[in-house]
Amino acid sequence: MIKAGSDMCQVARGKFDQAGIRCVSYYTATIKNDRDLDLAVEFAKILGARNVSGDATDPILGRIDRRFTAEGLTFGIHNHWFPQKFAYESVDDVLHGLAGLSETVGATLDVGQMAACGRDPVKAVRRLAPRLKVVHLKDVAGAGAEHNVLYGSGIVPIPDVIARASENRFQGFSCH
Repeated sequence: MIKAGSDMCQVARGKFDQAGIRCVSYYTATIKNDRDLDLAVEFAKILGARNVSGDATDPILGRIDRRFTAEGLTFGIHNHWFPQKFAYESVDDVLHGLAGLSETVGATLDVGQMAACGRDPVKAVRRLAPRLKVVHLKDVAGAGAEHNVLYGSGIVPIPDVIARASENRFQGFSCH
C-alpha cells in the first residue's frame, strides 16, 4: 500500500513520466501552516509542477509568497463555493487576497465554482486576467449547484471562457 504524501507523489510522477505527461500544476487544498507549506513545495518538486493551486488566507499568504518566490514556483488562490461561506467566492475576494503580494501569487479561477455562486465566469476571467495562473474548466447545473455536469449541459459558457482567456494569450487551462 502506498502512503499518502511523498511516496504517492513519486508513484504518480513515475506514471506521468511513463505516459509522457508533464504535471504543470497541482491542487494542494488549504495551506494552514508552515508544515503544509513545506509539503506543498516538496510535492510540487516531486511532481515537476511549477504552480500549486490551493486556498490559504492571511497570515500564511505572505509566507507562501516569499517561499514560492525563493523556490521559483507560483501559487494560485483557488476560488470555491459551497452552501457555507468560503473565503474566496468572488473575484473581489480573490483580488483582496492578492493585495500586497508579488506576481508569484495569482489566481486559479474555477469557472464552475464561480458560476455556482451566481457570478459570471467570463467577467471573472477578464478581471483576473493579469493574475491568472490556471483556469479550471468545469460546468455546473446552475447557481447553487454543488455537482459538476458535462460540458455544455450546464450554465458555464466554456467556449466564451476560453475565448476571453485566449485574448490574453493565456494557456493554463485544467479540466475536471
